Amino acid sequence: MLTWIREKFGKTVIGAIIALLALVFVFYGVFSPKNTRGLGEGAVAGTVNGESISLADFNRAYNRQVEFFKNMLGGAKVNEEQLKNFHIRESVFRDLVRRKMMVQEAQKQGYLPSDEEVRARISEIPAFQKDGKFNLDLYKRVLEANSYTASGFEKMLRDDAAVEKWQSYFHSRVNVSEDEIKQQYLATGDKRNIKYVLLTNDTGKKDIKVDPAEVQKYLKDPAKLNLIKNQYEARKEKEYKGKSFDAAKEQITRDLIASTNLDQIRKANQSIAARVSAVMTASKGSDAQVNKILKPYGIEVKSTGLIGRDAQYIPGMGEAKELMADAFADKSPINPATGGKVKTYPVNNWVVVAVISESQSPDLTKLGTEHDKLANEIVTRKEREMFDSWLKKVTEKAKIDANPAVVGGEKES
Repeated sequence: MLTWIREKFGKTVIGAIIALLALVFVFYGVFSPKNTRGLGEGAVAGTVNGESISLADFNRAYNRQVEFFKNMLGGAKVNEEQLKNFHIRESVFRDLVRRKMMVQEAQKQGYLPSDEEVRARISEIPAFQKDGKFNLDLYKRVLEANSYTASGFEKMLRDDAAVEKWQSYFHSRVNVSEDEIKQQYLATGDKRNIKYVLLTNDTGKKDIKVDPAEVQKYLKDPAKLNLIKNQYEARKEKEYKGKSFDAAKEQITRDLIASTNLDQIRKANQSIAARVSAVMTASKGSDAQVNKILKPYGIEVKSTGLIGRDAQYIPGMGEAKELMADAFADKSPINPATGGKVKTYPVNNWVVVAVISESQSPDLTKLGTEHDKLANEIVTRKEREMFDSWLKKVTEKAKIDANPAVVGGEKES
């Protein structure tokens, strides 16, 4: 619970939020280990390596997630069927399982907080104080209002501290060298603006000739006619705006028939690419000629803007590994500055014509201003990679059982 609050609101307000849930136990001896064993009687949401996830903990986390989901929808009412479709219960259970495994690992590695640490954590919260001191009446009122047991809340707080300690384990083992920071700076500061023309299946099919007799035969098939009508309804506000169905149906039919001729589409795109390549250069001055060729197809030459070598996808194009590799190669075949020129690439079954129109090199004299920011980024990435690797291993080994009546029929092992 506290982990979620910290992720959502940050540590600066955690004290005030905890105060709303605080219980009377600082002076009642509930820090004794003998009082923190187990989760009480009754149903459980599931178990992790034999340790229970209490129904009370699950319900609190579930209700919190439901409220978050409602807020995302602007406060709209959400029914049980919608929550089921979004697998909220399963998601909450997975989060609680992960937390439980972290607490278990912290215990194995000796990262559990002492009684004094837990007591201090509560004692230092200003919202628990009256006139600078703990007020037992305040604790009692909050305890009664929130239906917590002293031992249950103390365990939750102790577990949260254990999770923090275990997370710090990864941070303490991350090292970042100056060379890594420099390489990160070079990678993020090295950018290219790629000018390109994207030729999709919709482009190529416009050059495919369809026999009018085949169009009429297609229209006579009731099932295919329904498909044509659906296409019209989906696109009538844009592509077929101002046209009736009767006026548009033959065009739609030709497009549908042409779409099935993938080999011809590929050849058509290659032909268009050849014409584009003959006039396209890195200079903006060539754009008018390129766009004249592309006008019948309803497309234009585009640019990515300056992007780094770590970019995963090119806008509108998706993943283009070969193109990106060429763009950032030492002697790039598509960078005129290194003797390159326009080149054609197959990308996601489409054809792309591309060339570098602008390059930006990192300025090492400015590395100092970015040093700490880059170091933090590298640390964060390494921590996440280390944590994810650990989580994958312990999850594979863990014995995880969900209560179908609580979680929603999902059982993990």
